[in-house]
Amino acid sequence: MEAVIKTDRLTKIYGGKTVGIQDLTMEVRRGEIYGFLGSNGAGKTTTIRLLLNLIFPTSGSAEALGKNVTAEHLDICSLVGYAPSGVRPPRNMTGDEFLKYMGRYYKYNDLKHLRNLLDRFEFSEKDLSRKIKEYSSGMARKIAIIQAFQHKPELVIMDEPTEGLDPVMQHHFYELLTDYRNSGGTVFLSSHRLREVEQVCDRAAIIRNGILVTVETVKDLVERTSRTITIHFKKKIPRSVLETGELEIIEFNGERLKAKLKGDINKVINILSKYEIKDLSLPPLSLEDVFLHYYSEEN
Repeated sequence: MEAVIKTDRLTKIYGGKTVGIQDLTMEVRRGEIYGFLGSNGAGKTTTIRLLLNLIFPTSGSAEALGKNVTAEHLDICSLVGYAPSGVRPPRNMTGDEFLKYMGRYYKYNDLKHLRNLLDRFEFSEKDLSRKIKEYSSGMARKIAIIQAFQHKPELVIMDEPTEGLDPVMQHHFYELLTDYRNSGGTVFLSSHRLREVEQVCDRAAIIRNGILVTVETVKDLVERTSRTITIHFKKKIPRSVLETGELEIIEFNGERLKAKLKGDINKVINILSKYEIKDLSLPPLSLEDVFLHYYSEEN
């Protein structure tokens, strides 16, 4: 499948010693929503700035839409939508002036498409006529998202896009991403909101301390991480019956067991069926469990 974003050992060192990212090699495929996960300072924003040619790499290379992001930056600009994190649009412009100003940079201008975006985010004509300095943080975030999609870009790059949005607007945003992907668009979404990535992304990358830890489908990431099972028995049972290789015991006092499920759950159920159980908890895994797993690993 065609790679819309491709990096090869991309590295950024600040001041000759502080690592932004190091040897980042990845591919984002056409028609997918690609989640880029990491804690604050992990290298997410550095990666985005390199992809947009806002800063220059120390070494390595990056391509977007088949073009080198440094040498062919101007050819890429009109094909990419960008919504940065924590940046408010020009405060002295009205919403309408801002969208028209940004629209001048793009080859495509579909007023019907723009109207649909405004309706999706419940942006009225009155809202458009107001100065952006009068907007709440949520309103400013909405218009930043709208401008990123208004020219029907082939690729959208977003840094913490739902910051400041209420739950209803977050839902509208996720629907927009799904519709955009289904129409052939590609999204690179940097976030620390794990449930957001789990809900909308096809694949997810985890970056830690500037180094790419893993890239997998969200489904595979979740399924590969062991779940924690908690059981309260009515009577004490011997520890030996639980040491079968299916469970990694974390805590056990005879009546209460907390363990990681490592093997076949059906074998565990077969063992448990011989004993009376007061309570059992086996919550479904989430991307948060996976993220914490990778961030707790030393190597």
